[in-house]
Amino acid sequence: MRSRSVLALVAFVSVVGLVPAARAAAPVAPEAAKAEARERFDRGLGLFEKGENAAALAEFKRAYELIPNPVVLYNMGLVYAAMNRPVEAADALDRYLAQAGEKASAEQRRHATQVRDEQAARVARVMVVTDHPATIEVDGVEAGRTPMTEPLRLPSGAHTLAALAPGFQPTRRALTLAGQVTETVTLALLPTETGAAHLVVSTPLPGAAVWLNDRQAGTTPLPGSVAVTPGDVRVELKREGYRTASRVLHVDQGSTAKVELAPEEDPAAPASVKGTLRLTMVEGGSTEIAVDGAPRAVPAEGVSLPVGPHTLRVQRAGYEPFASNVQIDAGRTTTLAVTLMPTIDTRARDAEAIHGRRVLAGSLLGGGLAIAAGAAIYVIATHGDVSDAQATLDGQLLVEKDPSKLCYAGPGYDTGTYAAARCAEIKSADQEAVNSAKLKRTLGYVGIGVGAVVAGVGGYLLATAGSARGASVSSTRVDLWAAGQGAGLSLSGTF
Repeated sequence: MRSRSVLALVAFVSVVGLVPAARAAAPVAPEAAKAEARERFDRGLGLFEKGENAAALAEFKRAYELIPNPVVLYNMGLVYAAMNRPVEAADALDRYLAQAGEKASAEQRRHATQVRDEQAARVARVMVVTDHPATIEVDGVEAGRTPMTEPLRLPSGAHTLAALAPGFQPTRRALTLAGQVTETVTLALLPTETGAAHLVVSTPLPGAAVWLNDRQAGTTPLPGSVAVTPGDVRVELKREGYRTASRVLHVDQGSTAKVELAPEEDPAAPASVKGTLRLTMVEGGSTEIAVDGAPRAVPAEGVSLPVGPHTLRVQRAGYEPFASNVQIDAGRTTTLAVTLMPTIDTRARDAEAIHGRRVLAGSLLGGGLAIAAGAAIYVIATHGDVSDAQATLDGQLLVEKDPSKLCYAGPGYDTGTYAAARCAEIKSADQEAVNSAKLKRTLGYVGIGVGAVVAGVGGYLLATAGSARGASVSSTRVDLWAAGQGAGLSLSGTF
């Protein structure tokens, strides 16, 4: 918009010029006024090119005060349009089209008319009605007084209307206007504190419209009490997807009354005004979930809720409550990740458990390494015992095959001589020595294995000591068994 507007400005100024038009529109001004007007006009063009719209507008206004030239109105209209002020833009361009007459080219009039129409399409009209004469403010700026003879002209979009009158509390209303529409807004003025009553409206449901005696007073949660005229007050809470909750109560002058309402979901509400809430929770355990203050089951696939804001609260023993506001959109699934933080006491118990786990892990790791190292030394020290005992036994067996030896036990051997030489006792002793050496070697290897397993368990416990909240201290039992020439190892434990 700006580049197009600036090109039109330069072209128009080059054709018409500032001073000649001024001479046609007004008596000849002093040369100093002409010079200042020309200087301010040029400065306004430069500021507009830089995007400094407010400063450019000020320069154009001053130039027009000095020399009321229609071309300045044209420029002011374009600046107002760039500043998103359609009411002033349309007015300035209307004045330009009325004053420029035939002096403007067809292209210039076409462009001015186009911009004027675009801006006029964004202007709405609001007739404000009050029950007492009041000053009307729009977005904090005074715009008129009631009773009004004609509507206010406002840019389309969101605005805040306020009615101010002595002896009455300020009344405000937020509204959103579309272009080229006319609306009537009625504002009721309430007495000041000395003559008013107060009402506190509470509800667990957010986003509900609060109506007092058929007048909307705000949306829940209200920031505080609402001033009302003493007497009977009908309170209603309305929200799409819910049944209207209402109550009538009497409020005396100068008093404060409280009312609590909880609208219920409307089972007949169409699916088009509902969405789905899905929760993802990492922690396990029993969890209490409340939506808008009421307990609610939220299955894995989610729960259907009316569109709009909702409050969520998740509680679990040993954890801080999780609270969040969530917006549900029509026909969509909103997924919320719930992370529960442990309480101080829970963290203290966890820290104590982790400390005990680490102490146990260190003990197992150190003890296991010591066992494995000792067993390895034992295996090395007794490495030759098996071969020595086996060699002795093998020698005795060779003797029993030699007929020249006393312990010969081959065909036709002398049993008396064999017995007298105690050959059977010698061979049995040699066999026991072999078995004993093998058992010692097996026990050594088992000791290495036990030490390695115990050290491994200790290392695992140490590595995972702080990996999960609520990790319990592990208990581990190592059973060693040996019988005859065999041995075995079994582990059992809880992590």
